Amino acid sequence: MRYIEKHAEPRSLTAYKKQPHVYYDGCNKEDIREQLLKDQGYLCAYCMRRIPEKGSAGGIPGMKIEHWLPESQCTEAQKLDFRNMLGVCLGNAGHPQPRTTCDAHRKDKPLTINPLDKTCIQKIKYHTGTGTIFSDDPRIDEDLNDTLNLNYDGPDFSLRENRRNALNVCLEKLKTMSKEKTGDWPQGNLRKMLKIYESKDKEGKYREYSGIVIWYLRKRLRCQ
Repeated sequence: MRYIEKHAEPRSLTAYKKQPHVYYDGCNKEDIREQLLKDQGYLCAYCMRRIPEKGSAGGIPGMKIEHWLPESQCTEAQKLDFRNMLGVCLGNAGHPQPRTTCDAHRKDKPLTINPLDKTCIQKIKYHTGTGTIFSDDPRIDEDLNDTLNLNYDGPDFSLRENRRNALNVCLEKLKTMSKEKTGDWPQGNLRKMLKIYESKDKEGKYREYSGIVIWYLRKRLRCQ
């Protein structure tokens, strides 16, 4: 998980909310999905899997509009609040509950962790050897492990392995840049790599599972 910087809501949503008797299901959700994807660099707000720009052949979107404050607990105004919306993957929906992740696993359970809150994101840590995401804050740790199931390791995919692989790619690049395999890399190379992972590419996309890499690089820079 990484911090999400929100931009302005879609103009269609702003215009719609000025009308009388508005409700969430009446707004232009396609415009909302498009803006959420742009803000998030085409990554799921929770697990950081890539969300495709287009849905399946049947036209079903490859993402869901998630309400951080559960929709069942929202007023109609809160449902239409762009600051309360996140773009998330489908989370293996349709499979048994233990095999689901993100919003599909969460259901309507309240969260402490909020990717729109830098302070929350700073409380996230990772085990570099396993790719496990965790927090010393018990409430956030429960969100990550239980509510969102972000350490899912199943027969179809493994979020922990995907994060570990993302970190390994970064480490290999650092070895190539520094010609040094001990991990004692120059700060300049660490900063250069951090800038790459913190930034979107030419297509406006962040790298998948970049949260663990950003955490690792910042930690290394603090220790040197």
